[in-house]
Amino acid sequence: MFNLKFLALLFLALNTNLSHASVVTVKIEDADIFNWEPIQKIKPGFGSNGPVSLNWDPNNDLFTELLAYDRGYSGGAGAFCWYGENCALQLSVTAENTVLQLNSFALGYYGYGNNVQYSVIDLATQTSILQDSPWIDGTISTLITVNASSNKGFMILFGPDGFNGGINDITYSYLSAQPGVPVPTPIPAAVWLFGFGLAGILGFPRS
Repeated sequence: MFNLKFLALLFLALNTNLSHASVVTVKIEDADIFNWEPIQKIKPGFGSNGPVSLNWDPNNDLFTELLAYDRGYSGGAGAFCWYGENCALQLSVTAENTVLQLNSFALGYYGYGNNVQYSVIDLATQTSILQDSPWIDGTISTLITVNASSNKGFMILFGPDGFNGGINDITYSYLSAQPGVPVPTPIPAAVWLFGFGLAGILGFPRS
């Protein structure tokens, strides 16, 4: 779900209609490719939608590119890499006036279980916004909740045992300003009042 405060701020910034609101969950099992095959080479941009592009080999590196496997990663499919220190998946924004929200992703482990280190980098600032090394059970995947927004995109890194650790169920959403709708200058006072009122209302937590 979108961060409602962020939606209010986007409205204030753009003062225009939102043409698109979409939630996408990318599942490795839907890639329809064979086990061990490199996802980006066989299905370039798999999981991309609208102004959001996915790259399963952003570093063009044999050791960090993501490969598909249809079972065994905490009981399900997963994307893994060849012992890469940082197995990498990049989600990029490809259009102006678009905001990407990375909702969550799942980590699995091929085997009994182990700690899997991960990091999420905001491409707008090139800084890590979330990192941890949780224990991943080999029988059930662990959901990593991110709920962060960016107008550039995100890089998800995991490893160093990216062979036995795997990623799946990448869920993201986006908002795009409707093309061709001019932003009035100056912005009418009524719009500002509505926008600030919306932001104020959304600032109160639900009891």
